[in-house]
Formats: sequence, structure tokens, C-alpha cells
Amino acid sequence: MKKILNVLRDMDLTVYQSERFNLDNFHFDPFQDEGEEFERSRIFEKDNKFGKFVLIKSITKTSNFSYFLDGSRLTYKIGDIETTDHKFMPIVAGQIATGVCKRNDGKIKKQAIEQANIILLHSSINEDDLYDFREKMKVLNIRNVPFIVETYRQKNQETRPENFAIATIHKIMQDLEIKMLTEMVESRLLKPEKMLVIDGSLQFMNKKADVRLFENVIGISKTYNPNLTGILKRKKQQIGTVLTKLEFGERTPVYEYQFSNSNRQIGAWYLRIRPKKFVKNPLDGIVKVEKIAYLDDDKEDGFDSGLIDNISQSILLERNVTSYGKEARWPNHLYPIHLTERMLKDSFLSSEHFLNLF
Repeated sequence: MKKILNVLRDMDLTVYQSERFNLDNFHFDPFQDEGEEFERSRIFEKDNKFGKFVLIKSITKTSNFSYFLDGSRLTYKIGDIETTDHKFMPIVAGQIATGVCKRNDGKIKKQAIEQANIILLHSSINEDDLYDFREKMKVLNIRNVPFIVETYRQKNQETRPENFAIATIHKIMQDLEIKMLTEMVESRLLKPEKMLVIDGSLQFMNKKADVRLFENVIGISKTYNPNLTGILKRKKQQIGTVLTKLEFGERTPVYEYQFSNSNRQIGAWYLRIRPKKFVKNPLDGIVKVEKIAYLDDDKEDGFDSGLIDNISQSILLERNVTSYGKEARWPNHLYPIHLTERMLKDSFLSSEHFLNLF
């Protein structure tokens, strides 16, 4: 099989060989709650208007979660190209996978997985060349995983173009997540007693996606910005100073926020899922939970506190068995999400195999 960079060279494009490396080792994702704008005038739940911590009581041993969705990516710098307007821009490639695991009879099994290989060229490439390259890549797939050719746009000169390319790959991955969620909703798989957990913040899910898709969905973030301000009555107080006081099994009240260019109302709360004595850092064992307000009553008055407590209890039930020793973020991990992540990562080609295609 001809090397992919040679396909571009055969099209009379100027392509330079460069050191190939994994970009994920050099790029730091922003906090998942970057850009949040909180509504500070009220608590976003009906029965906790004074904003107190709530201790979650153990009522049942049955979790309301049946499905666990995650997306994963690997990104690489594979070369450089000279564009028609004389820009010297990196060629970036990646592997993406989106998958759902389902609990069935107490066991976690694969429900679905979808993968793609991505090649990104700078947006200034000639449109005819882009079309020709896409056509040539249509015949190439590895283990029945197709190659998708897209472009990325550098929005400013201060940020490395590789970062914009990574953001483009991440968006393609999240669009696959929405596609998978849509198929599940249309198949009527999700119910209040069979909810779906998405690994990560809901604010980054496709803003054009129908809000009704998220009726029986929550998002759980293992990482979040502890320096976030504007969420509490003391405007300059950072959320991290409050979260350290959470005890095992306690949650904060639900806070409301929106994000730019979207009219979604999201309720967010924090829950400590590990006893303090078993973790090293003050914020270890605390997760951030999000739910999109779907009903008009929820949008107006906030969520029922009983619903938030039931979701929180299900989260506490999912924390064991842990991924201790296998996952650096184990204190903030739910085990079914850990298994879903492993399924996706195990589906990727090795970096050596993937880079050898170029």
C-alpha cells in the first residue's frame, strides 16, 4: 500500500517529512467547565433553596444507570504541507472511537462502537486538491475503519495550529457521540430507570443537538476547574475552597449555568464519591455531575431535589469496584466508564502501526 503522504506528493503538493509524534502528550485540554456562566440569583432545585450540602441516604442497591457512553481519541503530527497561499502548516491525523457499554444481568458488555481515522489539512488547501484527496482515501480502510479527510482553521496566530486541528478532531468525535445517542433515543432504549451516563461535560455536546435527546442522560466530569468563581454568593470565592469541605456521600446544591451561543439550561452539582481518608489530594474523589433541564417546569423552577438525590445515589453505587492501580484518576472514576474507556482504547491501532501508514 502506498504511503499516505506519497499520495499527496503524487498530486504535486509540497509535503515535508517531519518527526512524527503523539500530540496528546504536548496539548493540555481546557477545563471541561471553561466558559460557564452561572445564574447566581437562585439554587436550581426545588427543595434546597438555602443551598446546603445534602447527605445522600442509601435507599436501594439498584442503580438507575444501564448505559455508559464515552469517546476517545489519539492525535498525531505526521508532516507539514505548503499551501497554495504559501502557508507552512502541519498535517495532523488521528484515531477516534465512540462506544456504549450496557449493564446486563450485572455484567458490563459492549453495546455499540463506531470508529474513524482522521486526516486534517489546513483550510487554505485548494478545493480541487481536497476533493481529489478525499476520493483517493475512500478506498483505504484498516480493519474496516474508514479514513475521513477534513480541514482545520487557524483562528489566530498566537495559538499553535496543531491545537485547532486537535479541537477539530475532538468535535468530529463528539458528533459521533451525538449520532450514537440519537440512535439509542430513537430505539427507545433510555428510560428513567435505564439512564445513560456520558463521560464528560454536557456543555461540549453538539449545541445544535435536540435537547430532548438528553431527557434520560447525565454527564459526569472527572476533572473541572477548582478556580471557578461566580458560582457562589461570595462572588470572588473559588469553588475549590468549598468542595474541600464535602464529606463522603455529600453533594452540593444544584447550580444553574448556560454557555455561550446556546439556550440550554444545565444543572450542575458536585458529589464526593470517596472517603477523604482513602485519597491523597483534597479534591480527589469529587465528581461534577450535569443534567440538562428538559421539562418547562424544570427550566422554570429547577430540578426536583429527590431526582438529584436518586441520581447521586446511583453514582455512589457505580464507584466500586475501582480502577485503582490501573487508572491515575481512579478516585474520580466510575468503574463502568473505566471499562468503556478500555474498550475504546483497545480498539485503536498501535501508534507504530498507525504512523507507518503515512
